[in-house]
Amino acid sequence: HQGRECFQEASMLKLFASIVLLLVGASPALAASGSGTALGVDQSARLQDKQGAKTLVVGSDVFIGDRVVTDAKGLVQIRFSDRTKLVVGPRSSLVIEDYLLRDDGSGGKFAINALSGTFRFITGGAPKDRYQITTPTGTIGVCGTAFDLNVHPDHFSLLLFHGAVEMCNKAGKCVTVDDFCDVGMADLSNARLLGNTDSFVGAERTSMRGMFPYAVSESDLLGTFWVAQARECLNRAVVPNSTDAGGGSTDSPPPNRGGNDNGGPVTHIP
Repeated sequence: HQGRECFQEASMLKLFASIVLLLVGASPALAASGSGTALGVDQSARLQDKQGAKTLVVGSDVFIGDRVVTDAKGLVQIRFSDRTKLVVGPRSSLVIEDYLLRDDGSGGKFAINALSGTFRFITGGAPKDRYQITTPTGTIGVCGTAFDLNVHPDHFSLLLFHGAVEMCNKAGKCVTVDDFCDVGMADLSNARLLGNTDSFVGAERTSMRGMFPYAVSESDLLGTFWVAQARECLNRAVVPNSTDAGGGSTDSPPPNRGGNDNGGPVTHIP
């Protein structure tokens, strides 16, 4: 299975890298440098660092230990030096816990703690085993991946676009998600595949569209943060099964508007 092979390969690479580091020592040349940079900031977003809280603006650098917090209309789009891209949606909070090259020159991981809210994550050029995402109820391992994430205090859900992820809860129960438009969920009791978005109709599909807003419309995002075919997951017409009344299509794709749905301009740099 492609997803399992991906994580088996990542484990072997991790073991090999550990042996090499023991033999020759860590080399800064193996890691990308520094921090991330906010390329797009919409409405109010705060950056909390060692010096306190400050308003996040376009061009702001984001370092290890920084916390990014958005309000009801906030939106932050961050690109890191290894080309990893991260979107922090409204009413969201995360902490940058580690990065590929630490201040002392030692190699680390790309590690974030997604505390709550909606996110988009697109991996960059770092090795597959160097990414680590933590939530209040579990962790996410990634393999060359793009996905949207929705985090609550008691569970987290994920919509996959490409690559593979391994979702694990704190009890050690895991599920691999590796098909286009598949949705996984993990809570304190279990981790499971909910199914493909084509299998959700009616109220369930409406709920999915609320959970993963950037799969419905990417108009609020800079073009470099779009994911090819992502909007197919929740905008394709879905025909109910034969037991449902009506027998027609349950969804019609909304227009992908070029403006800002939050009511204000999106500030960005190329």
